[in-house]
Parts: sequence; structure tokens; C-alpha cells
Amino acid sequence: MPVGSNSHFFDSYGVRIHYHLYGQRPALIFVHGHPENEMIFSQQINEFARDHTIVLPTLRGYPPSDAVFAATDVGGILGQKLAFLHPERLSGLVIFNTPILGTIMHLIHHDKEQQALTAYSIKYIKHNPGDDYDLDHVVRTIPDPEYRAEIKVYLPQSLERGIFYFFRRNFPGPPYGQDIDTSGMHYSMPCCIIWGCKSCNFSHTMLDGFYKWFDRSVRLVTLPDAGHWLWRDDPAKVKKELRSWLTVLEGGHL
Repeated sequence: MPVGSNSHFFDSYGVRIHYHLYGQRPALIFVHGHPENEMIFSQQINEFARDHTIVLPTLRGYPPSDAVFAATDVGGILGQKLAFLHPERLSGLVIFNTPILGTIMHLIHHDKEQQALTAYSIKYIKHNPGDDYDLDHVVRTIPDPEYRAEIKVYLPQSLERGIFYFFRRNFPGPPYGQDIDTSGMHYSMPCCIIWGCKSCNFSHTMLDGFYKWFDRSVRLVTLPDAGHWLWRDDPAKVKKELRSWLTVLEGGHL
């Protein structure tokens, strides 16, 4: 467990957002996905807090933050949307096993394999507040039984609308076959993709032609023995690759 943690809250238009803060110097923000919370990165923080201000927000919809929305890979998706909408606020972007938005918008509408892999999302899209939901189904892809049990206890602390709202409003679902305008989904800052090859949610074609979305440098790292949960499957390699990329980025060589 990291040392020197400070737990804080800030108000975003009446919505209370929780976050942890570590270290000092340039900001490095780690954003978790679903179903998990900000402490998925706990084994890595001491390394990067030595020379960065580490910010770990607890996303909306995950306790103790107030509930508005949440989603699978929502942290990575939010990071990409921030990169599109406010590129001046980012000096770099790291994508951990999150679908590249320009690619997934095509695949999920036109690729049968990807439609099958993300069929789980249809249950979430159709979920309405008050509906029953299968918590075992929500946590089923977490391979570590101890962590899976921990998250299964954690998630019910939030109203279910915080978990599924994002899917109802944002995740592409049936009817498939639509052509989505992806022309604005380009990255104008240096980027790094760290990808677990054993991910069960995304087709391997996700990385086909990935470079076309990146207007500056992009580093792709594939981890053959890791799946969707990179920080738990192969933490040493992820830490090493992130440190390597940050060193080059902050040295002004990207």
C-alpha cells in the first residue's frame, strides 16, 4: 500500500468527487475503469510519486464519489475524450487496454467478432434504475478470486445507476451497421498504448492500423502474458514501460 496518501473531495457542479493525492512535481493522473476503483494502481504509486504528483480520482458512480455515470474502461475513454476536446491540457496520454475510440466505433458496428465480445454491454445498456442486476456477471472477468470478491463487496455501496448510466447514454449497441463520424478522434499529443494480449473484451483487430489516429508519436507495447487487468497481471512490466515512456516524454524527445 502506498505511503503518504491524502484523501480529498472536490465539488463539480454539486457532484462530490473523491480522490487520493501522492507526491509532488508534474501531475500524473491514473484513472481506473470498471468494475474497480482508484486503488487498482496501489502497487505502482510509490514508484511514480518520487517525481510526480500522483492523482487517483474515484470516478463518478463509484463510492465514495457521488453517482452520475460509470462504465467499462471509462477511465481510458474519458482520457481519450479529454484529449480530443481539450488537447492543450495534456502533455501526453497513456492508454491501458482501453479501446481506441475511432477503431471501436467501426468494429462494434461492422465486426461480428467484436459484437460478440462486447455482447455483455447490452445487459448494461438495457438496465434501468431499480432493475435487478447480476453482480457475479459484472465482476466475472476479474481473474483474481480475492480481488473479484473485494470488488463484489465494494460495488453495491453505489446505487446501480452510477454503474450503468454510461452504457445507456454512450456505449454503441444494436441496431448495428451504422457509420459513425470518427474524423475528430485524433490525438495531437504524444501517446503510449500498453496492451494485454489476453484481453477477453476486444478483438485483436483493435490494433490494426492503430497509428492512423495519432498525429504525433505513439508507442505501442504488447504484453503477451497479461489480459485486461494489466496492473495486476504484470505490474513490473507495466511500471517499467510507463517509466521508460515518461522519461523520454519529459526529456523533450517526443
